[in-house]
Amino acid sequence: MRVVRIILTLVVCLSMSALFTTAWSLPPPREVTIKELMPLAKWQKQFKITEGKDQGKLVPLIFRQDPANDQRWNLIFGDYAGILMTSDSSGGLAMERLDLFKSHSFIVYEPALPILPRDLTSGASLRRQASFKMFDVETGRLKRTGRATHLVKQVSHSRFDTPAGSIDGYYIEIEHAMDMQFAQLNLKLGLGCRLDDGPVYGSG
Repeated sequence: MRVVRIILTLVVCLSMSALFTTAWSLPPPREVTIKELMPLAKWQKQFKITEGKDQGKLVPLIFRQDPANDQRWNLIFGDYAGILMTSDSSGGLAMERLDLFKSHSFIVYEPALPILPRDLTSGASLRRQASFKMFDVETGRLKRTGRATHLVKQVSHSRFDTPAGSIDGYYIEIEHAMDMQFAQLNLKLGLGCRLDDGPVYGSG
């Protein structure tokens, strides 16, 4: 499996042009919870890919509640991927399913894999593991099985330079590894969020 490196600049309005975006660390303020950085309500934004294969492409980022279950939410990245999440026992967010639209596959995590803790500024890193199964969307055929390891390395109070101006928020560093027969996928991700607003910056 091949990993393509891209840097994503999330923009609030479709009409804004993307600029080179940077992030600076700031002194940590009070405790911040994941629900303050990822409001559990319906919202939609746009991000612009500023480096990599699809450079210049504008892609919608949509967050909405599952109409069949008010404790589950869908996060959709354009025509790339979708994540089905639920609240875990600690008040954080866990991933139940990952849809990979371009490869016509979906992954089910057993049990749901905790991906973001309730308190993001406690200073404690989060490492969780879960088994997964990858299926073909059209046929339902099992394609791969394996084990995923998810690590939230660090959360820092940061300032982001964006096309919308300078934004204070929090930068979340994530590593996600998937071990399977004859293949391994390693992802390093960065997500910048503003309080009560959601994502404003991303890299991967």
